[in-house]
Amino acid sequence: MGCIVHLLKKEKMDMAKLYLYTTLLVDIQLYSFIKKSDSFDQLCTLITNQGLISRKLYSFGPYFLNATVILKQNKFIVISDENLCIGSSAFPDGSLRSKRLDRIMKISEHLLKICSGKSTKELYHNLNIQL
Repeated sequence: MGCIVHLLKKEKMDMAKLYLYTTLLVDIQLYSFIKKSDSFDQLCTLITNQGLISRKLYSFGPYFLNATVILKQNKFIVISDENLCIGSSAFPDGSLRSKRLDRIMKISEHLLKICSGKSTKELYHNLNIQL
């Protein structure tokens, strides 16, 4: 949930893009690919060479949906113009006493930077993921 809120504080996005970004950041192996990548093309190459992204998305799906539902029910996030964005309730700021979440939040800036300007369709197409 912390990862979802952190991403949405940076920019509003559709659920498919948020799901992809969250999976990339939460999975240890995919996280390491983000750290190694200097560009979107390099990230795509690392991920597609492994061929694991569809399985990773499938396995993280229930967790993502549960987190999204809880955040929506508690008004931490809202759906606006087909995008998810931060809601009216205040999610805790700062460290939640999780080293892993702190690392995820730091590398998320890099992920957003290398993927900036890419549409959800482009992201999924370049990573060979079926929408």
